[in-house]
Amino acid sequence: MTILKWLDKNFELGCMAVLLAVMTVLSFANVVMRYCFNNALTWSDEVCCYCLALSAFFSLPATIRNRSMIRVDTFTTMLSKPVQRVITLICTVIVAVFAVLLVKGGYDLIAVTLKTGQRSPALQIPVANFYWVMTFCFLLAVVRSIEVIFLDVSGKEKEKK
Repeated sequence: MTILKWLDKNFELGCMAVLLAVMTVLSFANVVMRYCFNNALTWSDEVCCYCLALSAFFSLPATIRNRSMIRVDTFTTMLSKPVQRVITLICTVIVAVFAVLLVKGGYDLIAVTLKTGQRSPALQIPVANFYWVMTFCFLLAVVRSIEVIFLDVSGKEKEKK
């Protein structure tokens, strides 16, 4: 059970850490190859671009889970705590609905790229694979939004603190 609790809190952060490590190692290796051996890696830039994009997609559910989304709260801080909680709940529901729309768009994008057979330029892997991970992150954002809504409504998050 402790592994599941750790994954619940750190799955997205762990994925982003791995992606950052891959980007760092590949960028360093490409610099060494280019300047020491006059032979750059042709595929490392593409992998780094995909890692960067995927880390951005993994950051969406991470920010929802950690309640660290950027928001302007100038107006809401003037309101009472119960009203602030209601507004936060409404905002989280809006984020969840938006994430559902992103999942739908992701599936549509996957269908188009599978139909056309689009492949990445350097690695020649199907671009649909990248879109599957992107859509998974959007689906994870929906799950994290529902989780935050449940914790806010039930008051369980306050008990943990």
